[in-house]
Amino acid sequence: MAQLCQSSPSGTSQENRDILAPAGSAVANSAVFFKEAFMSRVLLAIFLILFTTPRAFTLSSEEFAKPPRLVVVLVIDQFRSDYLTRFEKKFLPAGTAKNPGGFRFLMKESAYFPFAEYDSFQNMTCPGHATIATGSRPVHFGFSTNAWYDDQTQKTSDCTEDSVYGQSPHFLRTTTFGDELRLISPLSKVFSVALKARAAIMLGGHRANLALWLKDGQITTSDFYQKGKVPDWVTRLNEELKKQTNTSEADLVGSVRDTQLTFRMATKILETERLGRGADPDVLLISLSSHDLLGHARGPNHRDMMDLTLAEDKALAQFLKFLTKHMDGLSGVTIAVTGDHGIPPAEEELRSTGPAAGDLDMNSILAQANRKLDEKFGAPGKSPWILAAEGFHIHLNHPLMHAKKISPADVENEIRQVLLRSEGVADVFTRSDAEARRFPPGFLGEQVKNSYVADKDGDVLIIPRPFISAKGPHVVNHITGYSYDRSVPLLIFGPHIKPGVYSGAKVIDLAPTLSFMLRTIPPATCEGKVRQEIFK
Repeated sequence: MAQLCQSSPSGTSQENRDILAPAGSAVANSAVFFKEAFMSRVLLAIFLILFTTPRAFTLSSEEFAKPPRLVVVLVIDQFRSDYLTRFEKKFLPAGTAKNPGGFRFLMKESAYFPFAEYDSFQNMTCPGHATIATGSRPVHFGFSTNAWYDDQTQKTSDCTEDSVYGQSPHFLRTTTFGDELRLISPLSKVFSVALKARAAIMLGGHRANLALWLKDGQITTSDFYQKGKVPDWVTRLNEELKKQTNTSEADLVGSVRDTQLTFRMATKILETERLGRGADPDVLLISLSSHDLLGHARGPNHRDMMDLTLAEDKALAQFLKFLTKHMDGLSGVTIAVTGDHGIPPAEEELRSTGPAAGDLDMNSILAQANRKLDEKFGAPGKSPWILAAEGFHIHLNHPLMHAKKISPADVENEIRQVLLRSEGVADVFTRSDAEARRFPPGFLGEQVKNSYVADKDGDVLIIPRPFISAKGPHVVNHITGYSYDRSVPLLIFGPHIKPGVYSGAKVIDLAPTLSFMLRTIPPATCEGKVRQEIFK
């Protein structure tokens, strides 16, 4: 056994030296002092090991053998971390498990991570929902944005676009936690509902029984999930929706109606499919879009955002009450709540207080880049050097470069020089950098490494400074990896969950944690970890 302290050079132990020293002498007093100091440090080390080192699971084998009968995942689109902390005092009372309130009930009774994070370069709806369901990052599940320029077709492709089925998870290169459940438990049911197709499809994955979303004011799906007509209850609900007016996206900004409709779809599925009432565990995945519509139109700090969040709190409370009645209590239910991304403040809020905010003038930047390339390599003729620029991704004309026998890396570097002189650009990353595994320093480089998908992303990638965005149809845009876009709450409620406030979670941790509770292997490319500290 290793000794805690070495013997003295003379062979006399430290303990004997203490005894031989005259009592009250300086030597003796010094020896006692250092012995007590040493023991204090040993006790402190033991304390730190016992109480600060993450402890092993405390689930008993009997508890682990009983997976939840129903898992409900609620994703709130564009749900910044601070919405719960800012508006908490105005939420409904927490209530009890028999009569639950809304957000405050889950904040009190869940393992609550106020500031969970994505570690992707660009945070938006499609990759956000894919991250939640797969526990992996864009580089592994196959896309980093909602849509991208296809170099082969020279057109923009949407993340759910499918030439055979119209819409499907065709571009999702991995499994979801629901897929893994259905692979080993075919009688388990997995349903997803959302207003947005990309949300419902990415949550539902490849093996959902049904994914439903809204299109042109009607609830729909695709042949990938169900060929022929939709269920009867959907047909009846669509007849009601035909009678409603003011259902355009512009009319729904700041309205809780789409939240109420989505919850209504969810309750219908619970009723008609009897989710959670069978012998095998079921999964219901829900995505709410109200925050995204309002945040894009007015920003996260507009008074309407508080009003909307409080209205959603009431809608959530109603849904939880229905769920409690449907399941005869919540003892067999696991509920997870999170967001797919955040949103920066509106530009006008930052003008007077700084830092600088605004949109990059991409038209001007691209014009400068084309002139630079003309000067360096000669006029390109009818076909331009740059074929497209979407969301900070610049796509080059590879046939042109090949015809002129010009190295793509040389063209990329010329564009890099133009971009780095542009106000609002923090750094530039290129395809050649990716091939050489050269990434920017710090967290931005890690985000790019986690996100760059070579067959979809641009040849040149602009990394903006904080609060700089790409001009688009919205007043406020989320398109970066900065804290305001990547930070969301994460709450996990269940019978074996230890309520409390926690830190350090990533959104990729949700899928493996739910897989563990369902006793399935995690999704194929899952990179997250089971949050073992939340179990009782």
